[in-house]
Amino acid sequence: MTARNFLRYRLAAVMLIHAALTLAAWYGAWYLRLDQTLWDLDSSNGVDFLGRCSELVIWVLAARLLAFGFFDLFQGLWRYVSVTDLVNLVKATAVGWLIYIPLIVADPLGSSGRDALQDVPRLVFVIEPILCIVLVGGIRFGIRSVREVVAPVPRGGRRVLIVGAGNAGEMLLREMRAHRHLGYAPVGFVDDDPRKLGTKIHGVPILGRTEDVRTVVERNAVEEIVIAIPGAAGSEYRRILDACESTGVRLRRLPNHVADIVRLTELRDVEFVDLLDRDPVNIDLQLLRDAVERKIVIVTGAGGSIGSEIVRQLVPLGARLVVALDRSENALFYLERDLAVHHPDARVQIRVGDVQDRAAMRALFRECAPEFVIHAAAYKHVPLMEAHPIEAVRNNVAATRDLASLCVEHRVERFLLISSDKAVRPTSVMGATKRGAELAVQSLESGETQFMAVRFGNVLGSAGSVVPLFRRQISEGGPVTVTHRDVVRFFMTIPEAVGLVLQAGVMGKGGEVFHLDMGQPVKVLALAERLIQLHGFRPYDDIEIQFIGLRPGEKMLEELLIDGENVVETSHPRIRTLQPSQPDREVLVRRIDDLLAAAGVGTSPLIRALAALVPEYQPNNDTYRRLLAESSDAPPYPAQGR
Repeated sequence: MTARNFLRYRLAAVMLIHAALTLAAWYGAWYLRLDQTLWDLDSSNGVDFLGRCSELVIWVLAARLLAFGFFDLFQGLWRYVSVTDLVNLVKATAVGWLIYIPLIVADPLGSSGRDALQDVPRLVFVIEPILCIVLVGGIRFGIRSVREVVAPVPRGGRRVLIVGAGNAGEMLLREMRAHRHLGYAPVGFVDDDPRKLGTKIHGVPILGRTEDVRTVVERNAVEEIVIAIPGAAGSEYRRILDACESTGVRLRRLPNHVADIVRLTELRDVEFVDLLDRDPVNIDLQLLRDAVERKIVIVTGAGGSIGSEIVRQLVPLGARLVVALDRSENALFYLERDLAVHHPDARVQIRVGDVQDRAAMRALFRECAPEFVIHAAAYKHVPLMEAHPIEAVRNNVAATRDLASLCVEHRVERFLLISSDKAVRPTSVMGATKRGAELAVQSLESGETQFMAVRFGNVLGSAGSVVPLFRRQISEGGPVTVTHRDVVRFFMTIPEAVGLVLQAGVMGKGGEVFHLDMGQPVKVLALAERLIQLHGFRPYDDIEIQFIGLRPGEKMLEELLIDGENVVETSHPRIRTLQPSQPDREVLVRRIDDLLAAAGVGTSPLIRALAALVPEYQPNNDTYRRLLAESSDAPPYPAQGR
């Protein structure tokens, strides 16, 4: 049977059931009013009440089915019936009543001159709608009750504790009972409202307050906790999480915004980002739209974590075309599929290409004539770039200068460089080359192009970051590897980082280096411990944590400012502008040329040239440190007066 035929037969069956219930309510109302008189002609002075009842039923039936259809009572799934359905049933019953009363009074099919209400007990019109609601609503709630109560509980069901005995918690309980085959076995609630303590919701007890969660978990052998407080945020949410984390069981939560009906598919694991003490990032969408609307934008590195999010956030801003460029066809393939699902009408062009290919980039600029270029393509893995410094220079410095030069040549309005906090007093090749990329942009005569750079730190969940690594290590049973007990990093979520990057990119007037407020630094060890707890394990007991030492190029603490850079507040509280000392452009150009020439010679001259270009570069890589100590470095280039 095809889906269309099934729906047709189902609709016919549902309508027949409603018709039968309508008839039962109508005849039942007459019977309750007249008792045996409905069937006994002798006791009613020869009045044929049954005949009169049957004469009028056609109007009642027509009015009821019309009203039921208008209020969509034929479409709903009875196993999911809710108060909303009951309200619609009451409305439909009232509307049907208002329709059939005038029809009965008018009595279009009756005999001329006959009183339409003759032999019709008036109380029938009161009893019938009540019976209709009881019968039609009763069959719905009866089916749902049977499904929830009688459905078998699978063996080995997870014993679940729900945090929050509000509307979301109640709906979640109903969903768990309606889908028992999924293995949820709710054992109770905890809630901080003292009026709810000791009461029950659908037979499930409220066992205590949030502060009692550990005791409740131990006494009831709870295996999973679900936080059903969508509105909780900030300090309140962290307090709840702290209490739940101490239990050592798996934590899950509902999203911050849920619809009127909670679905089990909305449940997700509690993430470390949920614990970050952050105020929501406010983005001036109108400012972004004014800067991007009907513009052609090229995003390099569009397959990466940051680049792909930039593309996703640009799409709703009305750009005439977003060109998503990356040399990883695999990453672009997944980006294209994601856009097809979530933004099917997006004006995005997927382009496979390498920013190091000058000829290909020149051809792209000629073809697309971009007005805004966002340069997110870069090598960013610190240990790998320590082992491949030549590739780091070619990709991070040379390609950036070439791309910026093309922007000047083609009179691009804006060029935004995605930089890094590792560019500040760099100890790694990667950080030094990102600082070199900033300097490469500064070395150009900008012409009509406004050049800007934005620095920020680590983003949670990006490819190659510690969070996916820790998750994989936890799923494999450990150990979780941390470089050092005291290492500290700044963290930001990908969406909020990209939102601020775009905001800075359209605020700039040219020449600025922006840095983002990354919030409070986080100890990586604390991050690892909490991620282990959020997965339902105990750090050091269930999952071991190993300290492997800082890798080549890594720092204990990342920084966002270089000595000599003045910080200026902007109109956005999370974005600041840096005013670095301006180097002599001619010396700077020569240093960059020397660096790029050294990339064709070998590692030793390249490291020396990199240190000459970025004098604050102090490698913690023993090999490179000795190399610089043994060389006669050229003095740092002189700075111009401002």
